[in-house]
Amino acid sequence: MNKEVKSFYFNQGEKKTYEAQSDNLYFYKAFIGHHSVEISLGDCAYWIDKSNELVHLTRGPCTIDSAHMAVVVRGYMPENKTSSVITTTTLPYINGCSTKQIFPPDRVGDPTFQMLHMPPHTSEQAHHIHSTVRVVYVLSGEGYSLVGMDPKNLKETKLTPGMVCILEPMCPHHFRTENNSLRVLPLHVFSSVSSLEYNHPMFNGTHTV
Repeated sequence: MNKEVKSFYFNQGEKKTYEAQSDNLYFYKAFIGHHSVEISLGDCAYWIDKSNELVHLTRGPCTIDSAHMAVVVRGYMPENKTSSVITTTTLPYINGCSTKQIFPPDRVGDPTFQMLHMPPHTSEQAHHIHSTVRVVYVLSGEGYSLVGMDPKNLKETKLTPGMVCILEPMCPHHFRTENNSLRVLPLHVFSSVSSLEYNHPMFNGTHTV
């Protein structure tokens, strides 16, 4: 783990927990590896079952048996949902990549759970940041996560099936692939809309010359 670049990686088989930092805007707790997770009334969990073929969105109060990864989001209680992740992605994305909304947000700002498919020899975006955390489960394939501010000195971590990657808010990053494709399941604890996030006095009052 590297606190300076605000990215955290957990290998398949590790049993860990990781929760939101005290300065985060939204609270979540990630359970990596096999856990019995108690979900309280008022919370929900996004989790992957043992088969690696189904994902669930479950509201509390209840207890779930999570084999790979579960993320509890505080103060959000949508309906229970289940979806397959064995079918292909359905929406175009940039640089030859594609995506699928597994659990789309009911309203702007609600959490969203997605699938991202990256073909070989691609990058899913230019180096970028998000305003809130990304918790990413590596479903299949291989790729690389690159993080850091200095483009000439990025920290590169190889992604393999079963790994969990947590990218803290404002962590500069991008993914890339070489000879293999990569499928990941990113949970966006807040489903930001860029045009709305840029609508604030400091951004609107700043003009390039």
